[in-house]
Amino acid sequence: MKKEWKQYAARDFSTLFYLHYNNGNSQRALIMVHGITVEVKHHEEMAKVYKAGGDIFLPLLRGYDSQHAKGKLDYIGQYDDDLFDFIHFIRKQGYQEIILAGHSMGCANLLRLIYKNEKAADGYVFFAPYFHPEIPVYQEDVNEHFKPETEVDYKVFSKKAAALALLQKLGIQRFNNQTVAIVPDEFSEGDLVHLSFKLMFSRFLEPFPGQMSMIKKFITFIGEKDEFIVPSKLQRWHRDTFLQDVLIIPGEDHNHLLHNEIVHKKLEEVL
Repeated sequence: MKKEWKQYAARDFSTLFYLHYNNGNSQRALIMVHGITVEVKHHEEMAKVYKAGGDIFLPLLRGYDSQHAKGKLDYIGQYDDDLFDFIHFIRKQGYQEIILAGHSMGCANLLRLIYKNEKAADGYVFFAPYFHPEIPVYQEDVNEHFKPETEVDYKVFSKKAAALALLQKLGIQRFNNQTVAIVPDEFSEGDLVHLSFKLMFSRFLEPFPGQMSMIKKFITFIGEKDEFIVPSKLQRWHRDTFLQDVLIIPGEDHNHLLHNEIVHKKLEEVL
């Protein structure tokens, strides 16, 4: 696939970057929503093994780019507006089918979009989903930091985030720009991005519903050796919430799942 960085205009007239992996197929667009880190290298590997047809798009979420304040949003829910604008932008280019996919925390963004408009896309793919920090499916201490054996090092101040979420529910918002996570800046070597509560809170559906059976066409993948999610726990929770099984991929981890051959053969079958 040909790779190219491009820009689109959001509703506030600001420009946001996205990666376009051009497969020469204008029928289907697969829009990827990245996690707490962008993982460009893993998305590039994904583009190489993608078999389901169509172009791949990776919008760089606001706050991760160099055009806007790092780690910040203007208001809670701005990601919803940015992503709806991006979907509209892609549809205007003539694609017949839009598939939304999320990796890790990107799956939480998708749930917000679906809850606001269940017809936001023609289908959905969840890779190693981190749907909400309160769901009881995670490895011990996953909300604090990634384990040493992973490729990404970040810190989440979960107790601070929980306290700010409580203040948010009480209508107190003056602390919303406080840092609740720190991640590497993938576009400036050696630098860090301090993610604000406003940004992180904008990724999760609040309050989280008990069941979301309105999603009609979707598939969920998890690696058997995911470092942060317990596959068996996710399977039970997923059945109760979405009335559908998770596909557990043998021997795979959190990030490499994106370009696993078994995953892409399955996508080729179902999309």
